[in-house]
Amino acid sequence: MSAPTLSAIQTLSSSKVLHIRADDHPSSSKHHPLFSFPDADVTLRSLEGTLYRVHSFTLRATSGFFATMFSLPQPKSCAAEYRTDALTQARAESTRDRFPEVLDVYEHDSAIEPLLKLMTGLPVPRWESVDDIERVLTIAEKWDTPGPISSIRYVFSAKHILERDPLRCYVLARHFGWDAESRLASTHTLSLDLQSRVHAHTLDQLASVDLIRLLNLHRRRRDMFRDFLNSPERFAAGNRGDRRAHEAGD
Repeated sequence: MSAPTLSAIQTLSSSKVLHIRADDHPSSSKHHPLFSFPDADVTLRSLEGTLYRVHSFTLRATSGFFATMFSLPQPKSCAAEYRTDALTQARAESTRDRFPEVLDVYEHDSAIEPLLKLMTGLPVPRWESVDDIERVLTIAEKWDTPGPISSIRYVFSAKHILERDPLRCYVLARHFGWDAESRLASTHTLSLDLQSRVHAHTLDQLASVDLIRLLNLHRRRRDMFRDFLNSPERFAAGNRGDRRAHEAGD
C-alpha cells in the first residue's frame, strides 16, 4: 500500500505529531538482515540509514499509528507524478518492485530493531538497562503499539532492572498506569535519598499525585523504622536502660 509523500499524523495515544517522509531511492542504505522480506511492501529507514523491509499488514495490525497513516488517501500530487508515458511508467514500476517505498521514521536502530522484533514475533534479547527499555517504550507509545508495550511491562518485575534504577522504573510504571509494577518499584526506591539533587530531574517527570505517593511511602517507612529502634521490646539493652534512668530521676 502506498503512503503519502509527507505525512503528519496525530496519534490516538499522544498529542505529538509525527512526521514520515517517503523516498523512492533507498539503494544507498543497507537492509537489516532480519527485516529484508522480499515480498514486503513497506521499507522503514532509521536515522542510521538501516532499511527495515516489512509487511504493511503487520504494521497496520500492530500499530495504531501506521494503521492511521496507511488509511490516508493518496495526495493528488503524488498520483499526477505517475501520469507519464508507458516507458517511464514501466521503469518506475520496475524500481518499485526492486525497492518498496521507503519511509524515513526518524528513529534510531537501537529503538526500531527491538520494537519491530516485538511487533513481528521475533525473540528479543534480555533487557539489560532502563535506558534501552525507555528508548523502546518511547517509540512504542509514539507508534501506538499496545502489544509490545504489554510485553515490555513484564520487564519491570525483573530484579536486575529494578535494582539498577528503581526510581526511573517507578516513573515509567506510573506513566503507563501500571499499579503493581509501580508499587514494586517504589519499595526498591527506599534506599535512595529523594532529597538528593541527583534525582531531581527524574522526580520532575512525575505527576504531583505520584510524587506525593512516593514521598509518603518514604515517610511512613522512616517513621516505622524510628519506632522500631525506639521500641524497648525489640532493643531492651538501650531503650529500657534509658527508661529506668528517667524513672530514677523522677
